[in-house]
Amino acid sequence: MISVTTIVVFIIVGLALSLFGGGGAIILIPYMKIGMSLPVDQAAMLSLITIGLNTGAQSVIDRETIQWKAVTVFSMIAFPATALCGTYLAPVVPDHIRMISFGVFTLTVAGLMFFPFKPNARETQNLLGIGLAAAATGVLCGLVGVGGGIFIAPALSLFYGISIKEAVKSSLAIVAVQSFTALFAYLARGVRVDLSVAAVMLVLVAIGVLSGRWIKGFIPDKNLKKYFAVFLVGIGVWVLMRP
Repeated sequence: MISVTTIVVFIIVGLALSLFGGGGAIILIPYMKIGMSLPVDQAAMLSLITIGLNTGAQSVIDRETIQWKAVTVFSMIAFPATALCGTYLAPVVPDHIRMISFGVFTLTVAGLMFFPFKPNARETQNLLGIGLAAAATGVLCGLVGVGGGIFIAPALSLFYGISIKEAVKSSLAIVAVQSFTALFAYLARGVRVDLSVAAVMLVLVAIGVLSGRWIKGFIPDKNLKKYFAVFLVGIGVWVLMRP
């Protein structure tokens, strides 16, 4: 029987996806590893199924407002990195190292949110920054099984010059395809999960997503960015304390 804590966690995952364009896997994977005693590979695969389907559905709904050019630029670098790392790197890196790298990267992105790099006054896009962010998120997605939205959204905002709300919507499209890219790599390695658990997760996360879409309409963009950074710090510290 699913616990009340698990129900709450899964709904919070949906809220994070809707409000921040990611962060679901950063909550899911540590919880499933620590709270549900699942190996990282199985936790990652359940996360990829749940996050991929939910973000895919949101992307279809928001397709008219997604910055597709930014999505394409980011994806051209991130997707190959995801596929290669999910196939060759994840099987050989110990679980605790994978979780530590997860926490360090989370805190790094939080720092960029608090103290962002400012592009040239005449240039709103930093393609080098986008390239490095895409490569890093691709590696992390393949290594740990996260869709990467919690890193993609701030990267698009910081380096591509779009608002955080536009970045959130655009990041979901990247997360959806990137999640399925990593999922196929995990399936090819023979990782399998309980599909009944995945079904329950999908429903609960969807409830959180729908709630988050409603809440987001009442939060100014500037405040959302601040809350996002604080959220990242909390998650990063928690992951490093419990790798």
